[in-house]
Amino acid sequence: MSSPPPSYPQPYPPSYGPGFPPPPPSPGRPARVGFAVAAGLLLAAAVAVTGLLFFGMIFASDSCGTSAGTARFCDDSGAWMLVAMFGPTVALAAAVVTVVLGVVWARRPWTSLALAVLVYATGPALALLTVFG
Repeated sequence: MSSPPPSYPQPYPPSYGPGFPPPPPSPGRPARVGFAVAAGLLLAAAVAVTGLLFFGMIFASDSCGTSAGTARFCDDSGAWMLVAMFGPTVALAAAVVTVVLGVVWARRPWTSLALAVLVYATGPALALLTVFG
């Protein structure tokens, strides 16, 4: 005769009643998620606009020497060409710094996001003003 198999204790104790309730949502969590989504979408749009302007500025100097070129963009120093080429990129970096400082240091995320949009808009506006005069 063989002996019966040994009885092992159950791996988990049986549950008594309902489980723990879910933790309450932290205050301001939906606003943080909304801010992150809005900032991410604005950043993606700004990167796309900056990339398109950078690509367009590569060919903008082709009109220099013709009647279509603007005097400011086609001057011999090349300073305005650099402003038109790198202005949107520098403005994008300044806008990111504005948002980070506004969120971390001033604790005003939505105000800093609005200010960053204005800071960024100066870069493409300056580039287009330089090229199209």
